[in-house]
This record gives sequence, structure tokens and C-alpha cells, in this order.
Amino acid sequence: MNRQPLNIALIVNLYPPYIVGGNEILARDVTEALRARGHRVHILTGYGQNLPRDGFSHGVLDLDLDRKQDYFLGNLPLTAERMFKWHLYSPRSYQGVYQTLDQIRPDAVIAWNLYSASMSPLVAARRSGPWPVIAHPADKWLLYSLKNLGDLVPAKRRWHAWGLKIIKNFIQPPLNHFARPDYILAVSEFIRGLHIRAGFPAAQSKATYLGVPVTQFPTRVPEYPRGRPWRLIFAGQLWAGKGPQVAIEAIHLLRFLPELPAITLDIYGSGAESFVAYLQGLIRERQIGDRVHLNGFISRQQLAQEFQRHDAFLFCSIWDEPFSGGLLEALSAGLPTIATTAGGTPEAIHDLQTGLLVAPNQPQVLADAIVRLMHDPELYCRLGHQGAQEVRQRWSFDRYIDRLEEIYYAIVENHRPNRPIILTAPVLTADS
Repeated sequence: MNRQPLNIALIVNLYPPYIVGGNEILARDVTEALRARGHRVHILTGYGQNLPRDGFSHGVLDLDLDRKQDYFLGNLPLTAERMFKWHLYSPRSYQGVYQTLDQIRPDAVIAWNLYSASMSPLVAARRSGPWPVIAHPADKWLLYSLKNLGDLVPAKRRWHAWGLKIIKNFIQPPLNHFARPDYILAVSEFIRGLHIRAGFPAAQSKATYLGVPVTQFPTRVPEYPRGRPWRLIFAGQLWAGKGPQVAIEAIHLLRFLPELPAITLDIYGSGAESFVAYLQGLIRERQIGDRVHLNGFISRQQLAQEFQRHDAFLFCSIWDEPFSGGLLEALSAGLPTIATTAGGTPEAIHDLQTGLLVAPNQPQVLADAIVRLMHDPELYCRLGHQGAQEVRQRWSFDRYIDRLEEIYYAIVENHRPNRPIILTAPVLTADS
């Protein structure tokens, strides 16, 4: 069937070169892949001096991307005014999105991630034309802003609790009515389930998962380390929810086991200055500066090289990890991996087959899993081989784009205002 290319408006809070985590990198990769297949993709994002001037990048959200650390890494205190503008409604964002969509006239509007961008873009998308509005939640940003902001901003004082109750009972219901997307394409069944339990229709939601460019993370032959130190690696955004502090504590516990070979841990990633200072202090306090190294942010190409020279990957998330591309990249490289059971991670790893799963936020449990891996060469090699094979069979980036393209076409061709289609299982199974 010869289909016409799609005209897509993708709304995202951050867009490269402005990066905080993997979500905005994935948005760029998806955009470029869809364009390579002939589709026209417009990006609606925050404004910044380094935003591409290509006619397709529109800095219309009320977010100064040159101050991304203030918005996304906690450098600014969350006042009542900022809470309302960032998480509920921003007139400037509404106006910018409305006017841009009126010019673009897209076939579909994709809301990729609107954390700190408010729900104004969704309201504008719903009011500016007949096109379907599709949300791609990779975490809880939509639930926070439309259902219960108190889950994001816990009340510290009595008047805080009153304010959050007023927002939940009187502001969020009408906001949910005007901003609610037509479809939810969640990054995992875990995230999809959260939205269904919050009241989003199951029939208009699917888990699309994601994929990684396996050619950029070539599989090495898992070779059990013998007669040399073990080199472990952690890579991710540095904040407490990702659990780098748990990995540090596990290494501290292992130093008291003299029968083990020497172990080093390389940590890659960036984060708020205060949290990085905390990690540095923890390393000094535990007296493991010779074993644990904070190496800062590196590019994807550099990370692929580091995967080749390390022996195992630690994925220590404490928060409800949706479904991690970074985890899939490590698996693709053939790195035997220890990951936590938080969130959607068990949908990516089969325990004892493609990786080891452990309970989150328990340094001793993580240390025990590392010891198990070190004492079992057969397990070590099997996890590395089968993990890489699984990624290539199910989680490649090309297959991910196939899934997205098919569901976008299904929605655009069949959606009618106030008559959303039912997303049928065969379109979006992870194996398709």
C-alpha cells in the first residue's frame, strides 16, 4: 500500500543540543528516523540560542533551554507561581503552540514529554484543529499535571496541602477535560497500567516500548575476567532515583571480602551540583576513591567504547523506571547486567536469562548479585550472550520505528473527532 508521508508536530520540553537525559535524545533519533522515511516532522520545544534554525524547530514553549538546569535539575525553588506555570498552565506556551499548529496543519500532534512545560501545549493542540493528539508518556508527567500534582510536590505545610487539594478538586478536572490526549502510547506496560488506573481508556492506549541503534552498540563476545580486576560501569543521569549511591555503597561492602578480585566502578553521567558533591563525599567517607570514579557526561559514541572495556553493567534505579534505553544499549553491547525490579525494567530483562534482577535500594543485595556473577563464569557468559541476542531480536531501533509508523498511520487514517479508534494488539506487540 502506497501511503502519503505524514506531517507530524512533535512537542517536547527539551530538544538536542539541549539534553538532560535520554528522553530528548530519543526524540531526536525518532524525528530523524521518521524524516529519513519521508515524513515531515516539526519540533515544538522551548527556546534557546542553540536550537536548530532549520525551519522545522520552533522555540514556542515558555522554557528557556539555556537555563535548563534551573527547570530540570532543581536549581530554582518551586514557588506557587512556578508550580502553576510549569505543571498546570502557561498562557505563553498555549499561544505559541496554538499559532504554530495553525500554520503547520499537521496530520497528528505528538506530545513526547511536557514535564515543566505545563499542559498548555495539549490544550492548544486539542483546540487548534481536528487532528488526533497522541501522548508518549515515558514517566508520570501526564499523571502529575492532569490527575494529582501532590504526587510530584508533597505538601510540607498545612497551607500547601490545602492548595494542592484545591488544585486537584477544582483546577485539574477541567484541565483534564481540555488537555486530555486522544491516545496514550506508553513506553511500557508498567507506565500504561498507571494511566489506565488513573482513568485513561485502555482501548486508546498501548505500550510501544522503544528501541536502540544496535549497530552503534556492537556486541562483544562475553569473556569472563580471569586474573585481573573487575571493571563495573554505571551510566545515567546522576540523581538519587537512578541509584548511583547504591552502587557506591555496594562497592564499599565488597571491599571487605578479601577473597574477591579487585573491583573498580566507573560512573558516567551528569546531574545537579549538589548531588554530585554528595556522591563525591560518599566516596571519600567510604574511603573507596581508588575504586570508584566519577567521570562526568560522555557522548553515546564514547559510552559505546566504554561498554567494550568494562565487564558488567549496574542499573540501580530506585524510582519507577519506565523502560530504559540506556539499559538496552548495555545489553546490546553484551555486558552482563544487574538491574533492579523497579518500574518497567522486568519487561526488558528476564531474570537469570538476560540479566540479574535485584530489589531496589538495597546495597547488600546488589553486592551479593555482583559476587554471584563473579563466582559463576557460565552465568556470566550466558547473560551477556542472551541479553545481546534479545535486544537484537526485539528491541532494535528500526523495529521500534516500524511500530511507531504503523500506529501513527492507523490513527491518522481512521481517527475522527470525538470518535477515537481502538488500538488493536497486533499493531504494537513488542515482538512485531
